[in-house]
Amino acid sequence: MRISSSVAACLLLAACSGPTLYQPGPSSRQIDALYTYGAAERDLKLEVQGNGFPGQMSGAAFAMRVESGVQGPVFRAPTHPTLTPNDSARSGYRLVFLFNPSPLMMGQSLCDGHADQVAAVPGEVKAVAAFCVSGRAETEIAAQTQAAGPDDPAFGQMLNLMMQALFRPDEKTGSGNSHGRDVRL
Repeated sequence: MRISSSVAACLLLAACSGPTLYQPGPSSRQIDALYTYGAAERDLKLEVQGNGFPGQMSGAAFAMRVESGVQGPVFRAPTHPTLTPNDSARSGYRLVFLFNPSPLMMGQSLCDGHADQVAAVPGEVKAVAAFCVSGRAETEIAAQTQAAGPDDPAFGQMLNLMMQALFRPDEKTGSGNSHGRDVRL
């Protein structure tokens, strides 16, 4: 069987392509103060719904894999998302991940307790995540990648990129502060 060079090039590009992120929420939303108070240098309640690899591991084992995968660096003081937070975790602050979301799932739906899912597609992982504060999605992100299993580097990269997008630094405004308000003395 011969494969044309253009088909081979497409297959190589598909194999090398990494995670794709989709930003459904506004990047202008300011989260500095919320993150500093509710997530920085403390445990953050992590909820994992669904399973990106249902034929390869149990839901509980998958949730623990996600927990270990979201411990990477963010562009802020570190946080510790965990399935079993200690008393340093702030009430009302959560990080929610949903795997195999239906196409219309958004971060606010996650914060409202909804978890509409579709069947998993082998080799493809899709997720949506939200940083919820008192029931409101302060930031949200959706992503997908090709991954053979939970130890595939593409899956770990997707989790890292999602964390960096969820906890991105606030956009600076023209006034010189990050809260979008002029401060006058």
